[in-house]
Amino acid sequence: MLRFKFTFEVSWKVAKQYTYDIEGVDAGSPKSVIRKCREVHLLEDEEAVLALEMVNVRNLTVHTYNEEVATKIHKNFTRYNNLLHQWVERMNDKVIE
Repeated sequence: MLRFKFTFEVSWKVAKQYTYDIEGVDAGSPKSVIRKCREVHLLEDEEAVLALEMVNVRNLTVHTYNEEVATKIHKNFTRYNNLLHQWVERMNDKVIE
């Protein structure tokens, strides 16, 4: 669960910096960063929904430590992991262009 939290935290903060530096958009919260990433086409609509789900799951992990939350993260880990990789890769690709 800690790996998920740390990875998600780094990913959305990188996206926040990207949207500020490259797109000129200042967003403060994870959900607003995700919405901005969708607007600038770093995330597709379905991906943004999944990323918003990750915010909610991450928030649950901060306040509760129970098996149900851990099971949900584990069940969706592959989807979350794939999306986080794609998200960071797209930012990297756009910076290189």
